Amino acid sequence: MGFKENLKAELSGQDILVKELAARTGISKRTLDNYLRDKNSSPTAENAVRIARALGVTVEYLVTGTQSQETDSME
Repeated sequence: MGFKENLKAELSGQDILVKELAARTGISKRTLDNYLRDKNSSPTAENAVRIARALGVTVEYLVTGTQSQETDSME
């Protein structure tokens, strides 16, 4: 799975609406909708980090669907 599918799955699994994620990240709802709809729309590194932090996951997980065995502090 790619970023779009992993983001959708994480939002669904955590029962978070796109507008809630927008409020948590400071990323516009329209931009987040584009990430979720458009196969060719990828976030900037900064936005990927914001989304990952808001969801409590790593950027690696959002991009690849897997977690690294090593856990690095993102803070």
